[in-house]
Amino acid sequence: MLHVKLTDPPQSREWARCIHRDDGIDLLEAAFERHVYERHIHETYAIGVTLRGVQRFWCRGATHSSTPGQVIAIAPGEAHDGSSGAADGYQYRMFYVPLPILRDIVQDALERPATDVYADMPMVSDPALSMQLSTAWKAMAGPQPTLASEELFHRSVIALAARHSGLKPSQRVQLNDPALRKVREYLHDRLEFAVRVGELAAIASMSRFQLTRQFQRAFGLPLHAYHMHARLEEAKRRLQAGTPVVRVAAELGFSDQSHFHRRFKGAFGITPSDWRHSFIGT
Repeated sequence: MLHVKLTDPPQSREWARCIHRDDGIDLLEAAFERHVYERHIHETYAIGVTLRGVQRFWCRGATHSSTPGQVIAIAPGEAHDGSSGAADGYQYRMFYVPLPILRDIVQDALERPATDVYADMPMVSDPALSMQLSTAWKAMAGPQPTLASEELFHRSVIALAARHSGLKPSQRVQLNDPALRKVREYLHDRLEFAVRVGELAAIASMSRFQLTRQFQRAFGLPLHAYHMHARLEEAKRRLQAGTPVVRVAAELGFSDQSHFHRRFKGAFGITPSDWRHSFIGT
């Protein structure tokens, strides 16, 4: 079963279409001129293509400009943002793939370690793969999932892994500090509560300055921004379950519904109501 929500008709200049598949893969197609994604993270692997215009985004410490013929590959937990890099905006398609699914596909096909799906760069130039991914997206967005559409998607992911991944573990961004892992886990455990830097510094046995600097270096986001986006990911789960928007906003500590609306759309490109309605259809 597919669940579809179109926030605005494609005739408008700013629109987004979100499709949720029963296998856990989400599809997004959107066009923006003015919308600016704030720096955020995903729990899934984000793989996509730009169909027209220039899609500008920051990731891994650098700014990238994606145009047709290039492929975006952002690993779970990698901080990034997004905006238009041209006057007439851009249109793009994205897959949001749970990491276990991606690992299973790659390991089965390439007989490589399951962790070896980390793209060398967050953007690569590969026109053939870009077209292949776009075709797979269209097939998977059809009214009925088919074996052919899944095979198209699998071949695309395998091609991405075969041609553009393979970094040795020593070349990847690593989180080796147990104290930072403990702070991150604490933030995820306290999604419904305000957290102060002092208590986090005590957990890490670091000064506030040391913790702030090292955490952002490890995760690409300051402590407060990471906590905010962990809350937003939890908000997606609660909205998917049918929890009313106003209740989710209150439970997760947003100052009001408009604040929740603004931060959710800033991270994901659609409003909390549109996300909820795309699952429950009301």
